[in-house]
Amino acid sequence: MKKNNLHIKFWLNSCLILIFIMILIGGATRLTQSGLSMVDWKPVMGIIPPISESQWIESFEEYKKFPEYQKINKYRQMDLSGYKKIFFWEYLHRIFGRIIGLVFIIPFLLFLYKKKLPDRLIKPMLFAIFLVIFQGILGWFMVKSGLVNNPHVSHYRLSAHLISAFFLFGYTLWIKLTLSHKSAGRINNHYLSKHINVIFILYLIQVLFGAFIAGTKAGLLWNTFPLMEGKLIPDGLMAIQPFYMNFLENMKTFQFSHRFLAIIIMVYAGWYFIKTQEEFYNKFTGMLFMAFIIQFYLGIMTLLLKVPVVLGVIHQGMAALIVLILVQIKFSITHAETINR
Repeated sequence: MKKNNLHIKFWLNSCLILIFIMILIGGATRLTQSGLSMVDWKPVMGIIPPISESQWIESFEEYKKFPEYQKINKYRQMDLSGYKKIFFWEYLHRIFGRIIGLVFIIPFLLFLYKKKLPDRLIKPMLFAIFLVIFQGILGWFMVKSGLVNNPHVSHYRLSAHLISAFFLFGYTLWIKLTLSHKSAGRINNHYLSKHINVIFILYLIQVLFGAFIAGTKAGLLWNTFPLMEGKLIPDGLMAIQPFYMNFLENMKTFQFSHRFLAIIIMVYAGWYFIKTQEEFYNKFTGMLFMAFIIQFYLGIMTLLLKVPVVLGVIHQGMAALIVLILVQIKFSITHAETINR
């Protein structure tokens, strides 16, 4: 059984690595404005890109029928060479998604057929596979929102796509961790457990605002820090009525909230690290604190430099890694007894 577990761990580690790479590719696709370059979705035939020059021309002509070209790239005088560049990122993104699906499904079926998969992992893995498939459908649902009158994807759909990817990433790690620890132990410190839940919630909101900023391109505005328009608290944060719509539609509110929450979460994580000094998982809370410091710095530099592609991708990658650290801490708390045996 231990040998089987090693094989399963290798499989799950492979899934984690592929998801992380996919998140980076997704960031590059968004930042290079490549996400609307493929105007149809063919789950099977879509693996074959244009090969001949005539096929490329046909694909480009089809792209020209849609708003992104008609309202933006036409005036940038995009040629076939420019189209190939944006096509590359979206094609890579879609192909990598298919690869992840195969890497989840095929080994799962093999382990299941050979009866090498523990029963307790079957349902979680089926749910993970469902999430992979759902993520692909959600990705196309997001792309469709930019193929209509407005040549930009819905920031609501973009945020759902990103959060779903992060959830799959964290959930896959949770499955891997349960492989070594069969059942949850008794939580010895409910006080600390509640605080990691609060950090989780705050971080979810922070990622949501980050996705809203990405979807509306609000990161290209107000490129100063710590001030916005020369003020700590700029005017116009509640300009939309009713007020709650500012947190859904106001780009200035997105960016201000993202900045404010970044400081709150970083300080909170530092406090949590101090409070867990006597806990065996303190090394993870230390990693979390350091990760938030690094992410805070990356966020500032990304903003000041007006979102260069490389920094934007690194910022998104660090956000994904923070999810893994949070999952590790939560798992360590809820499985404290089985881990310490």
